[in-house]
Amino acid sequence: MRNGIKEWVDGHVTITVRGKRFERMLNMAVRDGIRIWNIRRVGEEVTRCDILIRDYFRLRPLLKETGCRSHVEARDGLPFWLLRLRKRSGLAIGAALFFIGLYMLSSFVWSVEVSGTKMVDPRRVIQAAEQVGIKEGAWKVKLKEPLVLQKELLSLLPEASWVGIEIQGTKVMLQVVEKEAPVKPLATGPRHLVAKKRAVVHKILPEVGRSQVVSNQLVEKGQVLISGIIGNDTRQQAVSARGKVQGEVWYMSNTSVPLKQMMHRLTGEKLEHQYLLVGPYAIYVWPFEKQSFAQAEMAEQRFLPSYAGYTSPLGWKTVTYAQTESVQTEMSVEEATELAKKFAREDILKKAGKDAFIQDEKVLHVTAENGKVYVSIHFSVIEDIAIEQPLVGQ
Repeated sequence: MRNGIKEWVDGHVTITVRGKRFERMLNMAVRDGIRIWNIRRVGEEVTRCDILIRDYFRLRPLLKETGCRSHVEARDGLPFWLLRLRKRSGLAIGAALFFIGLYMLSSFVWSVEVSGTKMVDPRRVIQAAEQVGIKEGAWKVKLKEPLVLQKELLSLLPEASWVGIEIQGTKVMLQVVEKEAPVKPLATGPRHLVAKKRAVVHKILPEVGRSQVVSNQLVEKGQVLISGIIGNDTRQQAVSARGKVQGEVWYMSNTSVPLKQMMHRLTGEKLEHQYLLVGPYAIYVWPFEKQSFAQAEMAEQRFLPSYAGYTSPLGWKTVTYAQTESVQTEMSVEEATELAKKFAREDILKKAGKDAFIQDEKVLHVTAENGKVYVSIHFSVIEDIAIEQPLVGQ
């Protein structure tokens, strides 16, 4: 029975035998225990077969006795593979060094990422991780057990209730669960809610206290909207007034926009720079002559091979530069007016505060002179007009 693995380890050759007495030579070889297989006729008095290296030298006397001649056609097996490898020792050493380097690089931490933080600064988490040994360049073998690292991180981060540590190849993921912030108690001191500016009351929703105004009533700055004094003339009590009061407030905006605008547009020309990524380092590779544009938009793509949660420390980065050019365009008065209205709306809503919205707007005046458009706009804005006023000494 043939053993393919043993044949490959011992090494074998494919030979061509020429002669009229091949069958006699084959019988003599079998008698002497010489293994020959894959016997096939390839021509008149020409036969091809496979034979082990050690048996090939034992076959020579039989060839001479039967008047046949042999020629080696092919060599296969471990001895010939080692011989070829010896001739290419530089390639073998380079491949060995590559895999050794890859293993060494994968044994270190090359990046630390933090997730789950809202109130805690991620930089604080990274600094705490460095104190316990989790940092770029750290040897993973030297890191402590994850449970020990979690306890040490929690002691350094009192704002966290739990810290998860997950090692994915050369990356360490820190998942932070923050403690719930205590609910701030509502102010308990006696107070009024008063108007912070002149307005017409749009909606009033008192929660605690007594309403002093009604919808569509004009109020002045400082006027009490919801009183913190409740009760009757004979018996009164001071409380912390709460509620929501919306009012209609008026604004005047004067905005100017230049008719000539400088814009940037793509020309269609692009340059690509290729980098080899080794851990946190990027090594410039191609093209040999580094070129650039005077004005350009940059886009970056990274490729890091990963499999089953393991991320290779070696990767590739492509940085694409798209050339841009500055172009001066001239808007019409109508276009400039619309742009001015947009700027004015953003500015007014920023001044009005959270939850404010524009109820009405009216362009009062548009003037084009000296290359600019000047626009005057009147806005009617619904916003929160109530602020607190403590009741001192009551």
